[in-house]
Amino acid sequence: MSMPPPLLATTPAQPSRGKRINCLIAILMVFVFIGPPVGALAFMLTVGLIGMGAKVDLIGLSWIGLFALIYAAPLSYFIGAGPAAVGGLIFGVRQAFFGPVRWPVAALIGIGVGVGFLVISGHSLPSMLADSEQPEYIPVMVITCLAATVACWAIVRTWHFAPNGRAGATT
Repeated sequence: MSMPPPLLATTPAQPSRGKRINCLIAILMVFVFIGPPVGALAFMLTVGLIGMGAKVDLIGLSWIGLFALIYAAPLSYFIGAGPAAVGGLIFGVRQAFFGPVRWPVAALIGIGVGVGFLVISGHSLPSMLADSEQPEYIPVMVITCLAATVACWAIVRTWHFAPNGRAGATT
């Protein structure tokens, strides 16, 4: 009687390039479709908080949030689609080809997208830091991009594959 051949230890197959690109595109779409409205809500609430000063009113903030969802969210795509696409591309490439993004890195990417948006919009950072007419402009835009980026990251944080050369995909 002969013995069966020994079982070979097989490693799970690597995801195909197509699956990785599909992951990248899915992450990009989440950022492009969800990021701008979240950013609009963060922007309007932050501006509302600054405008209210020390007399913060929860009911007033609720109305600001409601009007932000009704009016600012649809218009947010005109301003926020570009920064959201940049953030989505960064996250998509990282997660599809190099593994997951942890929350501190997600926060740094959000801050970087916010600063990049400010620079691309025609402001130089040194002059913005010395701006006495609108000192809150920098933090508001950075908070807006940070909030949208972290919200989108929270949705896609488990959508990643292991880096090439390491076995298997993780979900």
